[in-house]
Amino acid sequence: MKPKITLLLLLATTCLSINLFAQANVGQQTVMYHDSLRNRPLKTEIWYPTNDSITPNNNATASLPFILKPTVRNGSFLNKKCPLILLSHGSGGNRLSLAWLAYNLVKNGFVVVGVDHWGNTYDNKIPDQFVKAWERPQDISFVLTQLLKDSLYKKNIDENRIGVAGFSLGGYTVIALAGAQLDVNLLLKFADTPQGRKEGTTAEYGDLTKLMRETSVEESFKHCPDLKDNRIKAFFAIAPAIGQGFGSEKQMERITNPVFIVGLEGDNVTPVNTNALHYHTLIKNSTYHLITGKAGHYSILNEAKDELLREAKIYYKDAKGVNRTTTHDDISQFAIGFFQKTLH
Repeated sequence: MKPKITLLLLLATTCLSINLFAQANVGQQTVMYHDSLRNRPLKTEIWYPTNDSITPNNNATASLPFILKPTVRNGSFLNKKCPLILLSHGSGGNRLSLAWLAYNLVKNGFVVVGVDHWGNTYDNKIPDQFVKAWERPQDISFVLTQLLKDSLYKKNIDENRIGVAGFSLGGYTVIALAGAQLDVNLLLKFADTPQGRKEGTTAEYGDLTKLMRETSVEESFKHCPDLKDNRIKAFFAIAPAIGQGFGSEKQMERITNPVFIVGLEGDNVTPVNTNALHYHTLIKNSTYHLITGKAGHYSILNEAKDELLREAKIYYKDAKGVNRTTTHDDISQFAIGFFQKTLH
């Protein structure tokens, strides 16, 4: 009887904990870090459970151009250790690009931290930073180190339960942190193909493949440190990019923790066959889920309010029949389930 009683108590405690977070509001604050060794300012957003009330004066999402649920700007922490999920945005996005996912994770008991990848955001576009993908995992690891040194955050983060999620180039970031080793020569070879040129073209700078061959970029890659972060235990990649920089399972052999990959059937920016599905094929024991239908690459971004929707239709107007909220809810459920299972 004792094992049954123990199991019932565990289930009751788990349900109580989940209900506690579901009833709590979501706090949100912005902090600045600076990686002096790489001279990279790293603006960081933190979402977390709070018991503070939401008011018109402290709603952190009210002034944003996105349709987001309200959060409490600088709300007080619960001082309860929660698992941590780090977020890596896509190329040309920013730390708020996956705010919908952050909110849903917090409502299920996680603390979430998003990082601006310097030089690769919508408001700070530096051409070579759009191709130096290996800088991004270093951003995540640096911010994680700062969080775990801070007395406030240490009281609210369970450092034994840390995961990471990312979208597009942020999806690559996730897989690199898991231990994947990029082969730039493979990526350059792919860049010479019609499909490679298509995937290497961005709305911001057009064809980026020439930049990849610049000496400064090559030197940066040569001096890149080991990107695997052993503190992170679970990896969730949404529509990951630059899959063709990986051609063999050997490049993935250092991945030992769970990896979940989401692909979108309607993705024309990082098509599943050369990216999400390709990664899944190479990473042993990874989990893969395909979002069927017309939801495209940019359907992963926040929903836009009317003004932004008119100004940036390429990013915020979906194909007919696509419900962005439903897409976000589906992916959130996969992420929540994955992290709850792997960060127990």
